[in-house]
Amino acid sequence: MKRTLLAATAMAALLLTSLTTPAHAEGVLSATPTTIAGATLDGLTPSASSPPGVSPEVYYDDATGTYYLWTTAIPATLYSSKDGTAWSPVAGATLPNGFDWSIVKMGPNDYRMYFSSINPNAASAVQCSKQRKELRYATSSNLVTWTTQPGVLVDSVGCGVPHVLRKPDGSFLLFYNSEEPQHGIYIATSPDGLTWTKRPGIVADDSELVDPAPLMMPDGTYLMIGSTTGGRTTQQLRILSSPDGLTWTLRQEPLLAPSGVSVLDPALKLIGNQLRVWYGYAPGGDHANSRITSGLLTLKAGKVTTTSSSSSASSSSSSTGKACKKAGAQRKYQGSTYVCKKVKGSLVWVKR
Repeated sequence: MKRTLLAATAMAALLLTSLTTPAHAEGVLSATPTTIAGATLDGLTPSASSPPGVSPEVYYDDATGTYYLWTTAIPATLYSSKDGTAWSPVAGATLPNGFDWSIVKMGPNDYRMYFSSINPNAASAVQCSKQRKELRYATSSNLVTWTTQPGVLVDSVGCGVPHVLRKPDGSFLLFYNSEEPQHGIYIATSPDGLTWTKRPGIVADDSELVDPAPLMMPDGTYLMIGSTTGGRTTQQLRILSSPDGLTWTLRQEPLLAPSGVSVLDPALKLIGNQLRVWYGYAPGGDHANSRITSGLLTLKAGKVTTTSSSSSASSSSSSTGKACKKAGAQRKYQGSTYVCKKVKGSLVWVKR
């Protein structure tokens, strides 16, 4: 009798544990410094049939079980897929005259596409481009045909790939790369996705981060995959977490860094209980030969070795030591002048 009672108690405890334990014990859907510390990305090598291009944006339509993929390529192309891996061009698709797509669902059959557009009549405010890169938007009812809306939302989004995130309260976050006043990922906020206010400071106080792909997790935390600039080596994917979408913690170790290959311009989506990442895969760092591939991201606990920062001015009180690109270039920041100089073989900003 006692053994039977013990066995029943043990079985009840086991059943209770199975009901309260997440389905993916190692992939808990919460972004914290601890859960990104052991994160892994099971990336795939693209095949000859993988879509060419960079800057993938993916949207999953729950109603039809269809994945849509927009790429930055010549010509820019829309693809569809039933598994997010094998893609086919969508016939009759129309896209705005731009690149670096970011899709937001506004309501039933109501979608907004943010995209970058080059203004050939305006000089760039940053050194990485001769012409100004602006943020505009288009609308659609079916994800396939798009109508560009008039006006420019943000007159300068530097270089790299911007991304817009809509929060549950209806407000918006814009993540973009700039060199104003130092290189890195910047954040802008908006109550409606149309009028934007830029925040000072760069994400994680890291000047090498580009191409942000943020995501709000089910518990309200935020996850981001970004890539590095490359510099003297090939580009790598990095992972960050945030409690509020504004203050970010960067894991020191790369998330994905295949030898001799640049991995860049990620897109991050939570589909069901799976975190999936799509990105450009460029052998030898040659973006002209980049193809789009993907992988499954698993969050799991690990040893925390991170760099923390907020997107406030205090997180970037000095540009000294940050990487720069052209020797002799000068830049003003918070009343001080910085000069791009070679120090120990590397170009960095030095306060004059």
